[in-house]
Amino acid sequence: MNRSNDQKSKAVKSKQREPQPRSLAKPLSALAVLVLAAAGVAMFLVKRGGPESPPAAASASVDLGQKPVITPTGWSKGNLAAKTVLVEFGDFQCPSCAAARIKVDTALKKFEKDLKVVFKQYPMSNIHRNAMGAAQASEAAGKQLKFWEMYELLFARQNEWTNVPDALTFFLKYATELQLDVERFRQDMLNSEIQNKIFRDLLEGQVAQVRSVPTFFLNGKLMQGVKNDAEFEELIAQAIRTAQ
Repeated sequence: MNRSNDQKSKAVKSKQREPQPRSLAKPLSALAVLVLAAAGVAMFLVKRGGPESPPAAASASVDLGQKPVITPTGWSKGNLAAKTVLVEFGDFQCPSCAAARIKVDTALKKFEKDLKVVFKQYPMSNIHRNAMGAAQASEAAGKQLKFWEMYELLFARQNEWTNVPDALTFFLKYATELQLDVERFRQDMLNSEIQNKIFRDLLEGQVAQVRSVPTFFLNGKLMQGVKNDAEFEELIAQAIRTAQ
């Protein structure tokens, strides 16, 4: 009887030491979810053309080989219902972007009824120390319906704030000139919603393989190798004729 009881006692203890299946199910389930999520992200990026690392420096445009997916949404002007959409990825600290705004405005005046212009943020912070701050300033002004006014000031006075250690002083000055609520402007510049919006523009540009600024897409297609303003306008005119 004692021997039988000892055997039963050992059997019970052995069962108590056995690992429980449920304790393994949870980590396996969590791992499966992570694997599926990673696979989903990878498939998405492959379909979109693959992500690129942040631009190291401005360089010549590259032939994409296929039509990139560029959304026609963002800060817009012109005929918002137009079938022809010109999208620019720009950096407020970029001298070429400051110069490009002139040809964009000229084209917009010429094709006012048939063209929509969209600006997307692409601050190249690794070579332009104040580019991100300027992007945040424009977005903060946009919160008070003055995006394009701040856009003009940032480009027109680029030399004032480009290389200073504290560009915020100038951004606040411009906000005052535009009669914005300056305290709200200051707070909005650090708003996570604004920062996320800028990063979404950056991601969209990276997926579309933007290599330099300014980079233009006309009806979703990369404009490259444009020799002069006349050719720039002719390409827009052709796109308008095709869209009609």
